[in-house]
Amino acid sequence: MKIKYTLNQLLFLTWTMLIACSQKPDEKVFVQAVPQTSNYMTFDSIHVVNRFPKFHAVEKGQDVKIEIIGLWNFEIIDSLIVTATMNSRGLWQVYNLPDFDHLGSFLSLGEGPKQFFKSPSVGDKVLFRSEGNDITALIYEFTKGELIKFNLNQSIKLGQDSLEQVEDDLPPFLFDFLILGQDHYYLRQPENQETKQNRYLLFQGQLSSNSLLDQLNRAEVSNGMLNMSLMASMTRISPDRDKILEMYFRLNYFNLYSLDGSLKKTIAIEPTLDDLNLLEKVPQPERNYRFSDVRVYDDFFALLHLNELEQDFATERKSLPEILIFDWDGNPISKLVFKDFFTSFDFDLANKKVYTFDSQTDQFKFHEVTQFWN
Repeated sequence: MKIKYTLNQLLFLTWTMLIACSQKPDEKVFVQAVPQTSNYMTFDSIHVVNRFPKFHAVEKGQDVKIEIIGLWNFEIIDSLIVTATMNSRGLWQVYNLPDFDHLGSFLSLGEGPKQFFKSPSVGDKVLFRSEGNDITALIYEFTKGELIKFNLNQSIKLGQDSLEQVEDDLPPFLFDFLILGQDHYYLRQPENQETKQNRYLLFQGQLSSNSLLDQLNRAEVSNGMLNMSLMASMTRISPDRDKILEMYFRLNYFNLYSLDGSLKKTIAIEPTLDDLNLLEKVPQPERNYRFSDVRVYDDFFALLHLNELEQDFATERKSLPEILIFDWDGNPISKLVFKDFFTSFDFDLANKKVYTFDSQTDQFKFHEVTQFWN
């Protein structure tokens, strides 16, 4: 039986073979082509990372010697750690590091002004920044489409919430939301009966796109209710707010780009990319959790790689987590491999520790990672 190829398929196969033949066994990164279809949320070429320059095995962690009831998310900012909890009258708890002295309970549930419909994450759809001597957080309220500024230092000093509404007419229910500048935002929203999750820029109330975002926006699944999670992401912005990082929970690659097009990289950790069309045919329990968390720092970003089958994640996990560290050009720096299971993390850079939290067991731990800085 003869196999027939289209011209595009022949070009793709030729390019892939040429690249594969040019690879040296010890290369850390190689580039390959990818078909430009709705099956992939990628740019034109893929940077495949098959080895990290440094590898660190991290010892088992030690329990944090404080009980934080209802903890589900946390973020480290300078010498503070802010935890998101399910406590309705103290959604965020603030502690100092490394002693964990409690500095206050803030934010509350409710339908009134400056209240929240549910506990906001401290790591997603929020921007922590310095304003003079204060640390503030700009929090996107998911159900109301509001942007609320929370002043941590003033709240600690007063012993009560110091809140200010910054915006009240943003689109609600956004899947991803980043603050690019004054009245300038990046957003990702569901469309076409949730079969697409499209990216836009919002500037002074006007939505727009560009060729770079359009390239990623071509991705689509056939059934939004069943397969929407295949495209789910956690999106971050670099500290300089000039680069965007998109991590996908269910895919074995991620995207790093600048909106002006000066940088656009799809970075894969396996040579065969996850194909949305093929993944749709995989029963839900047999789908992979690829990534679980991502954190950004001045000189690098880090992703939590789980690579766990959903059925094992819900019963008995088999794959120990890895933190994969890259510089802001997308080059691999280091891989940290752990002996404990966890689903989120953050580095305490000042004290050379990494804190981890496991949503399955509620275990909150810290690990010494001095060797990472050596």
